[in-house]
Amino acid sequence: MLTTLFTILFLTGLLYPEFIHARQTVGILSVKINYPSKGLNWLKLFLREELSLQLQLADRFSVITPDTMRRWDQRHNEKGLLQANLSDHDSTAFTLLKPDRLLELSIQKVLSQLSVRWNIRSINENKSTDNNHAWATPDKLVENLLSDLEADPFFGKLTHFPQGYSWNGVRSFFQWKLKPVPSPGSEEWQKHKEELESLLLNHPSLGSSIKVCRAVMLILESSVLNPAHVPSLVLAEHDILAAIKRHPGNAEHHTLLSLIHYLRRDPLYAKQQANIAEKINPGNGMAMILYGLTIGKTPQAGTSFIKQGLRNYPFVAEPDSLGWQPYHVLVRDLEPWLVTSDSEKVLNYEQLMHSGKELYNDQRWNEARKFFEEASVLKPDLPEPALYLARLKLAQHELRTALLQLSKLQSRFPKDPEINLYLGYAHEQLKRHHKAEKLYRRVLHLKPKHHKALLRLGAVLIKLGKHGEARSFLESLTRKYPLYSVAWWNLGIVYLNFGEMELAESAWQECLRLEPENNQVRIRLEQLREEMYFASISN
Repeated sequence: MLTTLFTILFLTGLLYPEFIHARQTVGILSVKINYPSKGLNWLKLFLREELSLQLQLADRFSVITPDTMRRWDQRHNEKGLLQANLSDHDSTAFTLLKPDRLLELSIQKVLSQLSVRWNIRSINENKSTDNNHAWATPDKLVENLLSDLEADPFFGKLTHFPQGYSWNGVRSFFQWKLKPVPSPGSEEWQKHKEELESLLLNHPSLGSSIKVCRAVMLILESSVLNPAHVPSLVLAEHDILAAIKRHPGNAEHHTLLSLIHYLRRDPLYAKQQANIAEKINPGNGMAMILYGLTIGKTPQAGTSFIKQGLRNYPFVAEPDSLGWQPYHVLVRDLEPWLVTSDSEKVLNYEQLMHSGKELYNDQRWNEARKFFEEASVLKPDLPEPALYLARLKLAQHELRTALLQLSKLQSRFPKDPEINLYLGYAHEQLKRHHKAEKLYRRVLHLKPKHHKALLRLGAVLIKLGKHGEARSFLESLTRKYPLYSVAWWNLGIVYLNFGEMELAESAWQECLRLEPENNQVRIRLEQLREEMYFASISN
């Protein structure tokens, strides 16, 4: 029965290659949440995957897999390639994957309103479209975002396929996906699996995506043994086939099937599934690699396919901020083609820093530290890795250790604004406010518009009782950066010290508007209004 299914899938790819290849290629390169800047990484991941799924279900496009787009987006950011004309650069998603459209989505969420900008990039031109949407159900949000794309005739009328998601389910699942993958067999691994099973039980509308994740865990689990544990791979195959039945035409699913059969030492089926994946999504790097590994009696027979696959998906042997990934199991077999040049070492440094920063922003301190330590070994003369290691100590409240590290850094790089800023912050946290003030002023001398230094100097001046100067700094800061909620909070404190209760109320009200879930601000604002009420009665 299974053989028949594979044969049908294989023949579907072979009998209609002209139909599949005629499709135009699209990828969701990036999703950015400009405001709020933290806490919504799960939303970015959901939108990239769901919009890719919806374009795939339209049955008119060849959709580049979300994983490939995520990795290329990181590469562009690391190399500084995300410029107006990407086609001028080598080794970009444009020159290698040759998409007809690459999409970049930027969102700003304030209360229940979303400001949306789509950048629609092609090899010859860039377009943008702006819109506003209400924060609604996941299905409605995705439907609205798809309708924005219809402004480009390339997309035409796009049909939305509702999935019945809830925000609770979406948030829980994609927060789970953002957790680093533990070592197979560890207690953390077992807990990770149990959490996934709980998600499957509680959020059946996400069942297809959850089963793919379960299959990935089974692949990783099986590959600990040599040869791979076949019963685990059979279970993984069942999950992938269930996902294909629910959402057919997904190149990533067929690539995972190819990997499963490669690990089971079934080269014929592995090659067939890789072939299907490449026909669904021409230029699919992992499909090319697996096809090359299985096309002949030895991997060397497929060298040309493997090399092209590694050009299109050059991430197989690179660290991933989310931990061990299924294609990492191929590194040993691909060693002859994975020679690292000196120029690539520079890129590896940038990748390590990028991954470390992502983990730092997610407050995954221990995982982030490993990336910064590796980056520091590669580039010991650059200050940034050591600065982030010191910032980790600050975040973990190891203030004296952080102070020592930052002092040493400042002696090596006395004119680095960021080092001076965080050295000042370490002194501030240790209540050495005069030293902190001096360092923040030094930062502003080096970089007069440094908004973080303006904010911290304002806070320190309040603590030193220099309310007039603090007021000047904070009023300037809120004019230039009106979305900076902490600045409004501190400005309210200054106004209150001057007895200007109405201005304090206005500042804290603006802070609460920007952060409606901040209970500290809400409680203090209510207390202030009570004080104002009783003051008015007594007068």
